[in-house]
Amino acid sequence: MCPALRALECDPAFLLRLTLEQIEGDTAAHALLGIMGTPVTGNEPGWLQEIREASDHTDPRMTSRGRAAIRAICGR
Repeated sequence: MCPALRALECDPAFLLRLTLEQIEGDTAAHALLGIMGTPVTGNEPGWLQEIREASDHTDPRMTSRGRAAIRAICGR
């Protein structure tokens, strides 16, 4: 990781997403991320792995119940 990102104590993918939204605006950022794919932070693969293990690798759909559970975990 570059020294500037270390100094900011910020994940590079998270910073990229914020930068695109602020520089390009929400619509352009959404279009760019649609083309390039959503940057994944250093913490997000752990969440994905846990979901895969918990679902026995069945590729579950996101449901309103699942969304509510994740939001509750995150305090939202």
